[in-house]
Amino acid sequence: MPTHVSWGSIELLHNVVLTLDFLNDRDGAAQPKIVYRAKVKQHGTNCAVQTQSDGIFAQSRAKFLTLPSGDRRGFARWTEDNRSYFETLPHGTVTFGEWCGRGVEKGMAVSDPRMEGKIFAVFALRQTDGTLLYDPEEIKKVLLGAGQELPKAMHILPWYKGPVVVDYQDKAALDQVVETLNLWVNEVEAEDPWVKDIFGISGVGEGLVFYPVGEHTTGDPEMLSLWMFKAKGGKHRTVGQRQPVQVSPEVVASVGEFVDLVVTEARLQQGVSDACGGEMNRRYTGDFIKWVLTDVQKESVAELEASGLTWEQVLKGVQQRAREWFLAPVTR
Repeated sequence: MPTHVSWGSIELLHNVVLTLDFLNDRDGAAQPKIVYRAKVKQHGTNCAVQTQSDGIFAQSRAKFLTLPSGDRRGFARWTEDNRSYFETLPHGTVTFGEWCGRGVEKGMAVSDPRMEGKIFAVFALRQTDGTLLYDPEEIKKVLLGAGQELPKAMHILPWYKGPVVVDYQDKAALDQVVETLNLWVNEVEAEDPWVKDIFGISGVGEGLVFYPVGEHTTGDPEMLSLWMFKAKGGKHRTVGQRQPVQVSPEVVASVGEFVDLVVTEARLQQGVSDACGGEMNRRYTGDFIKWVLTDVQKESVAELEASGLTWEQVLKGVQQRAREWFLAPVTR
């Protein structure tokens, strides 16, 4: 097996603001003015295909997927069925996308029963030198090079709308553009425009992922992780903040309010999918609670600091809420 290459977690805008403020305070780094473009975030499971000289390898965000028993929602099977296509790509290429569609998750336009089946929605490529491509046209040059066609059920996610400028130095301008981004996210939640355009199905969308473009386009995974951010509609946020896009993190007054803020239905459902393979079975209780604790601790640093709380103070409450939800005798 080659080395597993995971797609990193994507922060919220207020985390990007805090990181840039920290770098400014520590190093005197100037606050940038970055042009962004967005892609519609599809609700499924993060997967990738590695093309190596010694084989084709399917992977989830955390591990390699194998047949017959180590598959995930059929992605390894689909990868194997399309081995001949992936063998045409340069060795060392990692094709990142969301494995979604009917039977992967539920409640979204992309998972509507009218969908023919599952799809692989590609949003980025890791090239042989380790750099990343995320511009749709650049991705097409690699995936459609030498005249080949994409496999059935494989799509390249396009940009959503036009570019938008986020000026991290000008806080008034930042507040103004945030209003626009929130309108965009709410529009996508009301109806996923990509699914409607490609498949003719009207339904709920999850949100948007914003990528730096123009002079801030970067193939460096670390810089991309620093600048990019995501925003989900109210039904899908793993943090119960007031708006999809915010400049500042939410502030709470107690441990109980913090638990309510971060242990959301969306996060718990994601934990079932990621830690339990989508199966609400008591034998996975430990795995589920561990996943929730790890995810909350990783993603709630800003909220904890803003609220004057520590992880040690909230850990028990988060753990208890996750356990009670998972073991509740309720059909979800």
